[in-house]
Amino acid sequence: MRSLDYKRRQSFLLYESKRKVLQSVATNQNLDVSLRWWAQLEKSKLPRQSSLSRVHNHCIDTGRSRSVIGFYKISRLQLRRLVSKGSIPGLRKACW
Repeated sequence: MRSLDYKRRQSFLLYESKRKVLQSVATNQNLDVSLRWWAQLEKSKLPRQSSLSRVHNHCIDTGRSRSVIGFYKISRLQLRRLVSKGSIPGLRKACW
């Protein structure tokens, strides 16, 4: 699962600039309709995996896709385990 996410991120980086240019041409109301239609057609030819909406955050340790803490890029379960061990400086397990 981790490799698929990595491939999607690489594909997104590869096609990001082209996708943005085509999107700006397709939505520009001042341009000719045929040019806007062509831009929309070219954008639809790009790989589906290169879209930003296909990219998901995954835990770098386990590959878990749910409840990933974005700053640390690990799942809540891994974060809790590492905090309990004292592996992450500045964080500690809550007790009251």
